[in-house]
Amino acid sequence: MNILVLNGSPRKHGNTAFMIDAFLDGAKQQGHHVDVISVCEKNINGCLACEYCHTKGNGACIQQDDMQEIYPLLQEAEMVVLASPVYYHGFSGQLQCAINRIYALDKPKKLRKAALFLSSGSDSVYDGAIYAYENSFIQYLGLENMGIFKAYDLQNQSEALRKELFAFGSSLENMPLSLEEFLAVMDSGKEVVAGSDVHQCMHVLAQEALKITAKLNNAYHTPEEITELFCKLTGKNVGENFAVFPPFYTDCGKNLTIGKNVFFNSGCRMQDQGGITIGDGTLLGHNVVLATLNHDKNPEKRGNMHPAAIHIGKNVWIGANATVLPGVTIGDGAIVAAGAVVSKDVAANTIVGGVPAKIIGNVEK
Repeated sequence: MNILVLNGSPRKHGNTAFMIDAFLDGAKQQGHHVDVISVCEKNINGCLACEYCHTKGNGACIQQDDMQEIYPLLQEAEMVVLASPVYYHGFSGQLQCAINRIYALDKPKKLRKAALFLSSGSDSVYDGAIYAYENSFIQYLGLENMGIFKAYDLQNQSEALRKELFAFGSSLENMPLSLEEFLAVMDSGKEVVAGSDVHQCMHVLAQEALKITAKLNNAYHTPEEITELFCKLTGKNVGENFAVFPPFYTDCGKNLTIGKNVFFNSGCRMQDQGGITIGDGTLLGHNVVLATLNHDKNPEKRGNMHPAAIHIGKNVWIGANATVLPGVTIGDGAIVAAGAVVSKDVAANTIVGGVPAKIIGNVEK
């Protein structure tokens, strides 16, 4: 995994640097690639709010300063660590300038995880920095929070702190492929050989999905909080007015695309490694299963898998306990009856039911 650490401390060998070094040792032992940028040694101006990056610049910042060296690293990073001393209840000014300038990229294409390291002289000054990290930085970018690590007074540069951050670095699972590479393989429909790098990526992503769905399913969340969790789960924005009645289950999440005004009733299960696209206005009943993987028919290769995408059109209604199998496309306006097993494409504005599902009617407008 490519990890980028943004060090906001002006002290080369200070408390923040100690935290970074301990994490670095653990992460490198696990095989991760880590870049550490000391932003205080760089010439990074504040954001001008000129919107050049989102208009004429097409993602490029108009300011030609040292932030230009950091943008390519951000685009390749799969995890970012913000590390800073606490200055006046917040990040250092130098780090805040760098954070603000990430806006030019909107959302770096591979970035999906984040962590926060804070050092201070008191245990009562963290709130501002933590609030900005949790409610602005990771929420806007749709990142999974891997942890917040704090040290103050005698905790700074302690052996206990070193062990904690080393353990954190060495605990991060290493994806053999980038998320982008993994999705390209899955979307191609090529056979996934058991034990291969692609298969190992499945296991890593499954663990991430289990963490997020466990949080979703085991406590009450407001609709806004559920949307935030789904953005983390999928690694992208979900459509407007999306709603879910938990529990919800998936063993991936990163190849799931959800349109506007979509509703999932409780108990829906999605195996989206092969790709699932759900169009605007679609409604899923209780316990709907969408599966995009088949195992190989050959007993000697039974562990191998064959992905095939599911495409669900706009304003589709899928009834309770229905199952949609790999490779199926369901057209706009169609209805799938409760308990149906859909193994073939469903034409727009038709009604299907049964096992296997067959046409039992048409939608009258």
